[in-house]
Amino acid sequence: MAQLPRIPTQIVGSWCKPHWLCDHDLVYGPEGSWWRVEEPLRAEAFDDAVRLAVTDQRDAGLSYVGDGEQRRQTFSGHFTSLGGIDTETLGEVTDFRNDIGEYLTMKARAAQAGDEAPPPPKFEQPRAVGPITWDGPILADAARFLLAEADRPTKMTVIGPNTLALRLVDEHYGSLEALTMAVADALNAECRALADAGIDLVQLDEPEVHFRHSQVEGFAVEAIDRCLAGVEATTAIHMCYGYARNIAEKRATPVYERAVELLGQTSADALSLEYEQPGHGPDLLTHAGDKTVLLGVLDLATDAPVESVDHIEARAREAMEVTGPDRLGLAPDCGMWFLPRDTARAKVTAMEQAAARLRAELG
Repeated sequence: MAQLPRIPTQIVGSWCKPHWLCDHDLVYGPEGSWWRVEEPLRAEAFDDAVRLAVTDQRDAGLSYVGDGEQRRQTFSGHFTSLGGIDTETLGEVTDFRNDIGEYLTMKARAAQAGDEAPPPPKFEQPRAVGPITWDGPILADAARFLLAEADRPTKMTVIGPNTLALRLVDEHYGSLEALTMAVADALNAECRALADAGIDLVQLDEPEVHFRHSQVEGFAVEAIDRCLAGVEATTAIHMCYGYARNIAEKRATPVYERAVELLGQTSADALSLEYEQPGHGPDLLTHAGDKTVLLGVLDLATDAPVESVDHIEARAREAMEVTGPDRLGLAPDCGMWFLPRDTARAKVTAMEQAAARLRAELG
């Protein structure tokens, strides 16, 4: 891997996704339903979208480049191709418990004239119907294409085992812990394949360690460590509050602090933390153990302004009081798929410029 600068910069995973490629309003429809490009032309369209994402990151000067997850409709559904998962006949979810709902204000759809009262919530997910298995690489082609396009260290993301397990309806294992461990072992093969292909940073996305912390805290560390075992690359875990596209307000939760402390016990090298929009302060970082912190310094609310370089620099300086300069990287709060491209480019450019200022001072 090429030598990284101090305070490296990167996106979290997804980059803004072109409207010519997909219909953003259909993102939570069935997997594959939001593409605007017909299937025979889709592979070429995906390649072009990745080229745009790589170009934008390179032009901004980011330390790592990723493929922007341009080939994925959702970060979780992309990995339900593991063996033992039925994505055709879905199972109904009846348990909607989470630990942070009181801290989030969701965006509501405006009522239309003649609207009836909404029906009781009904939500369906793929079913775990047999042993979860890894039947071959899921991201291998995407990794090869990224490596061919990249001129600097590369990053790719994989859903974390706790999060994927909670997004399945279990009809085989009989316990969430058993299902999660099986998912971890299968995803471990995927993570090792990415590292073996030459990807420099492999990140797990684990929002459910925050959202439903109480349901996974007893086994989340073991599951993550099993997932990352033998991965010969830098490893990170990203944990967020959810996409700002869907959330009007995020208030810092005490659960997040506990979840950061839990992730600090894993074997991962770095923790990618949502920080800016919820208004966290440096005290949060005292719970990260000895991990490198990839600090979320970009508020991704759809109406949020582009951060000034001065603001990002000040936030990073505060964080360095806890982490020091050698355990700090800069990133957005979360994925950026829904932002206008010009806004996303301006935000990450400001982030890199702030990092460059700090590097120049550090020498």
